[in-house]
Amino acid sequence: MNVAIVDDHEIFRMGLRLLLTSMQEIDAVLEFDSGLKMLESHAKSPLEMLVIDFSMPDYNGLEILRKLDDLPGKPRIILLTASASTAILKEARKLGASGLVAKRGSGEEVLLAVKAVTAGQDFVSPEFSELLQQSTLLDSLTGKEMQVLQLILAGKSTKEAAVSLNVAFKTADTHRSRVMQKLNVHSLSELLQLGRENGLLREV
Repeated sequence: MNVAIVDDHEIFRMGLRLLLTSMQEIDAVLEFDSGLKMLESHAKSPLEMLVIDFSMPDYNGLEILRKLDDLPGKPRIILLTASASTAILKEARKLGASGLVAKRGSGEEVLLAVKAVTAGQDFVSPEFSELLQQSTLLDSLTGKEMQVLQLILAGKSTKEAAVSLNVAFKTADTHRSRVMQKLNVHSLSELLQLGRENGLLREV
């Protein structure tokens, strides 16, 4: 099986590569320093497994997972994240991540995740298990509503969100209104604060 490491920190990629090349299950290890480069490569030659850092300079882990849905041959996915956010973990699971690993965890945990996912099983870091059982206001959002929320949190206008999602402005505006209603927020500042509290707001 080939595995691709998607992380913008070269030293981290080097360390993870050394760990993965020691595994009998792994035939080849590729490296990408951006989500875009990985997606372009996957579109040409489908990758079998991805180990993705949630915090990337171009796309975050959830955005990458959504973009993979539009490409053939969806790989097995392990998401590494330093964010102990229930919202992020739940959405990643919905979008097909088989492994959810705490980035501050040990290298051994990454290897356990790779072995489990290679065998067709799920893997969740122990510190994330309880978080996945918790409920949040964001649980009420549909997939499209969550996408609109993330676009708003990224600074996109409703018009820009409509273009990004390839839907009519009215549809995007309806999604935005439902997000505000379901989350019981009444202004953009309240929405930004909620996004920050749930680890969804990308700090600049």
